[in-house]
Amino acid sequence: MPLPAEFIDRLKAANPIAEVMGSYVTLKRTGRDYICLCPFHNEKTPSCHVHPDKEFFHCFGCGAGGDVITFTMRYNNLDYWEAVKLLADRGGVDLPQDSFFKGGGTDRRKRLYEMNKTAARFFFEKLKSDEGRACREYLFKTRRLKAETVQKYGMGFAPNSWSELKRHMMSEGYSEQELIDASLISRSQKNTRNTYDFFVNRAMFPFIDLRGNIVGFGGRALSSDDKRKYLNTKDTDVYHKNRFLFSMNFAKNAAAKERKILLCEGNLDVISLNQAGFENAVASCGTALTPEQVKLISNYADEVIICYDSDEAGQKATQKAINILSEAGLKTTVIKMAGAKDPDEYVNKFGEVKFRHLLDNADGAVNFELNKCREGLDLDTDLGKIDYMKRVYKVLAQIVSPVERDVYISKISNEQGVSKAAISEEINSIIRKYRYAQRKREDRELVNYVSRRRDNINPEAASHYKESLAECGIIYYLYNNPDFCGEVLELLPPEKFVTAFNKKIYVSLTEKIKNNEDHSITSFNGEFSPDEVGKITSILEKYDNMGIDKQVVFDYINLLNSYAEKDSVKKDMTDDDFLKLRERLKSKKS
Repeated sequence: MPLPAEFIDRLKAANPIAEVMGSYVTLKRTGRDYICLCPFHNEKTPSCHVHPDKEFFHCFGCGAGGDVITFTMRYNNLDYWEAVKLLADRGGVDLPQDSFFKGGGTDRRKRLYEMNKTAARFFFEKLKSDEGRACREYLFKTRRLKAETVQKYGMGFAPNSWSELKRHMMSEGYSEQELIDASLISRSQKNTRNTYDFFVNRAMFPFIDLRGNIVGFGGRALSSDDKRKYLNTKDTDVYHKNRFLFSMNFAKNAAAKERKILLCEGNLDVISLNQAGFENAVASCGTALTPEQVKLISNYADEVIICYDSDEAGQKATQKAINILSEAGLKTTVIKMAGAKDPDEYVNKFGEVKFRHLLDNADGAVNFELNKCREGLDLDTDLGKIDYMKRVYKVLAQIVSPVERDVYISKISNEQGVSKAAISEEINSIIRKYRYAQRKREDRELVNYVSRRRDNINPEAASHYKESLAECGIIYYLYNNPDFCGEVLELLPPEKFVTAFNKKIYVSLTEKIKNNEDHSITSFNGEFSPDEVGKITSILEKYDNMGIDKQVVFDYINLLNSYAEKDSVKKDMTDDDFLKLRERLKSKKS
């Protein structure tokens, strides 16, 4: 059942698309519209356009598009009903009666949120029990956490039992399959009839999203015999490790003041820093930093200070993080810890003031990489110096700013006694190779991406290019000229459409117009997927400046009717008829 038009109007009025998108991405005004870096694919040049008057956005790079509801769905990984609820809450708009909001996807996700909340209460109560004494000692004595910090993060204890959580959750009305889907229990691989608790004898850390929902858990082993030191929830309908950052629900508000994020490796590093007053600390959960996580960071910060462990693994992770952060255009610095292996140990050993000093004196990412270039080399030998310079050239070639690059070229030139001209020549050669390789890669990616989009949204368009263009032109004209609907339908019934996807749009659009219903982009959300709504907005964008008038539409209609007649002739022909027709055509050509 569609939502009342009056409600949708109030929802959109309370949530202007530029205002909502501007809270997630940086918008730049261009005339009446805005542009921004698309949040749905990696790019360095803005290709996403936001049209407040038309109430939709469209990315010319990846094809994403839609209204404020579509954007909220895609950006927050929500279904339609959840996105509506989120926007209603944001805009202070009362929801219609609950019957409108009974959707399978919504109910499923809501069930997972409730399940995780119930499990979190269980873990928290177990932490306070006699069973949780060892866990309390670990958190309070070993990790020096305060009671208010433990409560702030909702920490708990998973008992040393393979079925205690399962029994408790089932007594609360959850089924075995639901618990498996939530990654709270697992099925035995040896005997698939048996299931067991996923988290056993661990200090537990709830994963809380930006809306305050518990989406999963991280568990730290309390026994040295457990080979898996850290264990995190598997991907579920509400938790995706590649998109989630631990403590971002706290960090987003703190980061807004300085536009800085402290990036750590572990949950306990973040919690200790938060306790010490550094609330802008976050960590990825059981995965190397991902582009999706960097996009999330870039919404709240312009600078990232990497606070990874000082061991070899931490330094390698730092190098990888620098690369992905620099690709996103974020300023990156790295702290140098001496006398401690990680931020948790450092802040507990030396205190908040000294850690603040570390942050204030964090070295730039380039200096970090230049220092790494020296490792394993004897710079007193010619061979060692040459190898060092080769490594340096690659580092400096990655610097985008010519001025910044020139500063480091001067520094290396003075240090090593090599002319700036020689260093610049080597670097420029590498840059030319990089650019050529990048262009080739982008060309391949574009071809592959266009191919995937064509197959996923309207696969028939490739083999019916002219007909698909005509269909899109008609859809565009009717969207903007609904009074013409009756005449078009009389001349072109839906069965004359060649491609199934465009036919689906045509049927939906004409039904809405005939019934005097809303036919804006918003009206397609419940019926079409976010990707499909993006395709509809791309049609509206593409044809907006093509001068499509009534006569052009008649031409499009004639083209489709002509195709339908030819197709009908082909279907009615016997093999002999077809051979005779081909012979006649050959004789005409000769």
